[in-house]
Amino acid sequence: MKVRPYKYYLIDLDRTLWDFDKNSKSAICKLIRRNDQLLNKILEVEGNDENSALDTFFDKYDVINHKLWKEYEDGALSKDNLRWRRFYDAFLLYGYDNETQARIFGEDYLEQMICETELMPYAKEILLKFEKNGATMGIISNGFKEVQYRKLNGSGISRFFKNVVVSEEVGVHKPSPKIFEKALSELSGVDPKQNPELWKEIKKETLMIGDDYTNDIEGAMIFGIDQFFYNHKKRGDCPGATYESYDLKPLL
Repeated sequence: MKVRPYKYYLIDLDRTLWDFDKNSKSAICKLIRRNDQLLNKILEVEGNDENSALDTFFDKYDVINHKLWKEYEDGALSKDNLRWRRFYDAFLLYGYDNETQARIFGEDYLEQMICETELMPYAKEILLKFEKNGATMGIISNGFKEVQYRKLNGSGISRFFKNVVVSEEVGVHKPSPKIFEKALSELSGVDPKQNPELWKEIKKETLMIGDDYTNDIEGAMIFGIDQFFYNHKKRGDCPGATYESYDLKPLL
């Protein structure tokens, strides 16, 4: 697959550049190992192999987290409740019913996450390539504002981006075209209302790169820009992206 060069790149952060799953698992396992009572509860259910037990815990937590994130993005769950509920619900699976500890764990998790720096394969390479080609890059994310900027700084990639647009600051989440419009307007320095003809040309020279088919790819489709679907989870029900690959390498 050949991906043509673009002038502007809007790029998702979590699971596209920053390895959210690996970093999240690392952070959670470190925190659980500091809590003997919680760790023992998990071992009682999952067996005495600590690594295997924590792998299974994370898989169960991940299902809960995705469900609650969807509720958050749909406006059915507040950010503050999401931050602790995902852990409280996961801990309940192991008979650990402690809301206070779940709230503390939720805050400690966000602090630990910014210390994790693993990037997705080829992420740094594509940023260097785009930079070398003179492209302008921006981040567009549905994550929490207080950690997204620190993730970028901690992993050493913040310098590549002219702007960072976080849904929480805009007031709408991807896939809303409003967040794409704000991100591209800031990135290009063009107001679509003041210069509609130039805006059309800018959109033709813009590529959205993301791993979430609904939020990143369909959102970009609705907005009217090309898309690169980083389908590393190998979903088979996601038609129509301008480009699709299981890894980022074709962008090189």
